[in-house]
Amino acid sequence: MIYERPVVHSWGNLQKFLALFSPNRIHPPISDDWRVQKLRSLIDVDPTKVQRNLDLVCKELRLCVSARQARRLFKECTGVGIKEYRMKRRLDVAAYELQTTDMPIKAIAGKAGYRHASTFTKHFLKQFHLRPIDFRRLWNGRDIAA
Repeated sequence: MIYERPVVHSWGNLQKFLALFSPNRIHPPISDDWRVQKLRSLIDVDPTKVQRNLDLVCKELRLCVSARQARRLFKECTGVGIKEYRMKRRLDVAAYELQTTDMPIKAIAGKAGYRHASTFTKHFLKQFHLRPIDFRRLWNGRDIAA
Protein backbone atom coordinates (compact mmCIF):
# COMPACT_ATOMS: atom_id res chain seq x y z
CA MET A 1 0.00 0.00 0.00
CA ILE A 2 1.40 3.36 -1.04
CA TYR A 3 0.71 6.46 1.01
CA GLU A 4 -0.34 9.52 -0.95
CA ARG A 5 -0.42 12.96 0.56
CA PRO A 6 -3.87 14.54 0.75
CA VAL A 7 -4.51 17.38 -1.66
CA VAL A 8 -5.62 20.75 -0.30
CA HIS A 9 -7.73 22.83 -2.68
CA SER A 10 -7.92 26.61 -2.71
CA TRP A 11 -11.49 27.75 -3.31
CA GLY A 12 -10.70 31.22 -4.52
CA ASN A 13 -14.17 32.45 -5.36
CA LEU A 14 -17.80 31.36 -5.23
CA GLN A 15 -17.87 29.86 -8.74
CA LYS A 16 -14.89 27.61 -8.01
CA PHE A 17 -16.48 26.54 -4.74
CA LEU A 18 -19.77 25.70 -6.43
CA ALA A 19 -17.98 23.70 -9.10
CA LEU A 20 -16.05 21.81 -6.41
CA PHE A 21 -19.14 20.61 -4.57
CA SER A 22 -21.44 20.26 -7.51
CA PRO A 23 -19.71 19.51 -10.81
CA ASN A 24 -23.04 19.26 -12.67
CA ARG A 25 -23.87 22.90 -11.90
CA ILE A 26 -22.65 24.10 -15.29
CA HIS A 27 -25.31 26.23 -16.91
CA PRO A 28 -27.14 24.44 -19.69
CA PRO A 29 -26.21 25.49 -23.21
CA ILE A 30 -27.93 28.56 -24.56
CA SER A 31 -30.81 27.52 -26.74
CA ASP A 32 -31.67 28.95 -30.12
CA ASP A 33 -35.35 28.93 -29.22
CA TRP A 34 -36.42 32.46 -28.32
CA ARG A 35 -39.11 31.17 -25.94
CA VAL A 36 -36.58 29.28 -23.83
CA GLN A 37 -34.26 32.30 -23.83
CA LYS A 38 -37.09 34.50 -22.54
CA LEU A 39 -37.96 32.03 -19.78
CA ARG A 40 -34.32 31.63 -18.75
CA SER A 41 -33.75 35.37 -18.64
CA LEU A 42 -36.88 35.83 -16.52
CA ILE A 43 -35.77 33.12 -14.09
CA ASP A 44 -32.22 34.51 -13.98
CA VAL A 45 -33.46 38.02 -13.16
CA ASP A 46 -36.03 36.96 -10.56
CA PRO A 47 -36.10 33.23 -9.68
CA THR A 48 -39.17 33.71 -7.46
CA LYS A 49 -41.30 35.07 -10.33
CA VAL A 50 -42.00 31.72 -12.02
CA GLN A 51 -43.46 29.86 -9.07
CA ARG A 52 -47.09 29.01 -9.37
CA ASN A 53 -48.93 29.72 -12.59
CA LEU A 54 -46.73 29.11 -15.60
CA ASP A 55 -49.68 29.70 -17.95
CA LEU A 56 -49.86 33.34 -16.81
CA VAL A 57 -46.11 33.75 -17.23
CA CYS A 58 -46.32 32.34 -20.76
CA LYS A 59 -49.09 34.82 -21.58
CA GLU A 60 -47.18 37.75 -20.06
CA LEU A 61 -44.07 36.88 -22.07
CA ARG A 62 -46.18 36.19 -25.17
CA LEU A 63 -44.57 32.80 -25.72
CA CYS A 64 -47.59 31.42 -27.63
CA VAL A 65 -47.32 28.04 -25.86
CA SER A 66 -49.12 26.38 -22.97
CA ALA A 67 -47.41 25.73 -19.64
CA ARG A 68 -47.04 22.05 -20.50
CA GLN A 69 -45.38 22.86 -23.83
CA ALA A 70 -43.14 25.44 -22.16
CA ARG A 71 -41.94 22.86 -19.60
CA ARG A 72 -41.28 20.29 -22.32
CA LEU A 73 -39.48 22.78 -24.55
CA PHE A 74 -37.37 24.13 -21.68
CA LYS A 75 -36.24 20.66 -20.62
CA GLU A 76 -35.58 19.61 -24.21
CA CYS A 77 -33.40 22.66 -24.88
CA THR A 78 -31.56 22.99 -21.56
CA GLY A 79 -31.49 19.47 -20.15
CA VAL A 80 -33.12 20.47 -16.85
CA GLY A 81 -36.70 21.23 -15.93
CA ILE A 82 -37.97 24.70 -15.10
CA LYS A 83 -38.56 23.82 -11.45
CA GLU A 84 -35.04 22.44 -10.97
CA TYR A 85 -33.45 25.36 -12.82
CA ARG A 86 -35.45 27.85 -10.76
CA MET A 87 -34.49 26.17 -7.48
CA LYS A 88 -30.79 26.15 -8.39
CA ARG A 89 -30.95 29.83 -9.32
CA ARG A 90 -32.67 30.66 -6.02
CA LEU A 91 -29.96 28.80 -4.13
CA ASP A 92 -27.23 30.53 -6.16
CA VAL A 93 -28.71 33.89 -5.17
CA ALA A 94 -28.88 32.79 -1.53
CA ALA A 95 -25.27 31.53 -1.60
CA TYR A 96 -24.14 34.88 -2.97
CA GLU A 97 -26.07 36.72 -0.24
CA LEU A 98 -24.56 34.47 2.43
CA GLN A 99 -21.10 35.21 1.11
CA THR A 100 -21.42 38.96 0.70
CA THR A 101 -23.82 40.14 3.42
CA ASP A 102 -24.39 39.70 7.14
CA MET A 103 -28.16 39.40 6.77
CA PRO A 104 -29.80 36.77 8.99
CA ILE A 105 -30.32 33.42 7.30
CA LYS A 106 -34.06 33.72 7.81
CA ALA A 107 -34.07 36.99 5.84
CA ILE A 108 -31.96 35.49 3.06
CA ALA A 109 -34.35 32.53 2.88
CA GLY A 110 -37.27 34.94 2.49
CA LYS A 111 -35.43 36.96 -0.14
CA ALA A 112 -34.72 33.75 -2.08
CA GLY A 113 -38.43 32.95 -2.09
CA TYR A 114 -38.70 30.44 0.74
CA ARG A 115 -41.49 30.78 3.29
CA HIS A 116 -39.70 28.75 5.96
CA ALA A 117 -36.03 28.84 6.88
CA SER A 118 -36.12 25.09 7.56
CA THR A 119 -37.13 24.34 3.95
CA PHE A 120 -34.41 26.66 2.72
CA THR A 121 -31.83 24.92 4.93
CA LYS A 122 -32.93 21.49 3.68
CA HIS A 123 -32.60 22.50 0.01
CA PHE A 124 -29.32 24.34 0.62
CA LEU A 125 -27.86 21.31 2.39
CA LYS A 126 -28.95 19.02 -0.43
CA GLN A 127 -27.41 21.29 -3.08
CA PHE A 128 -24.15 22.39 -1.42
CA HIS A 129 -23.61 19.65 1.20
CA LEU A 130 -23.27 22.39 3.82
CA ARG A 131 -25.75 24.15 6.07
CA PRO A 132 -26.14 27.87 5.30
CA ILE A 133 -24.47 28.87 8.58
CA ASP A 134 -21.49 26.61 7.81
CA PHE A 135 -21.29 28.02 4.29
CA ARG A 136 -21.13 31.55 5.69
CA ARG A 137 -18.51 30.60 8.28
CA LEU A 138 -16.42 28.93 5.61
CA TRP A 139 -16.46 32.04 3.43
CA ASN A 140 -15.72 34.34 6.35
CA GLY A 141 -12.67 32.24 7.20
CA ARG A 142 -14.02 30.83 10.45
CA ASP A 143 -13.91 27.16 11.37
CA ILE A 144 -16.98 25.03 10.78
CA ALA A 145 -18.45 23.52 13.94
CA ALA A 146 -18.51 19.75 13.73
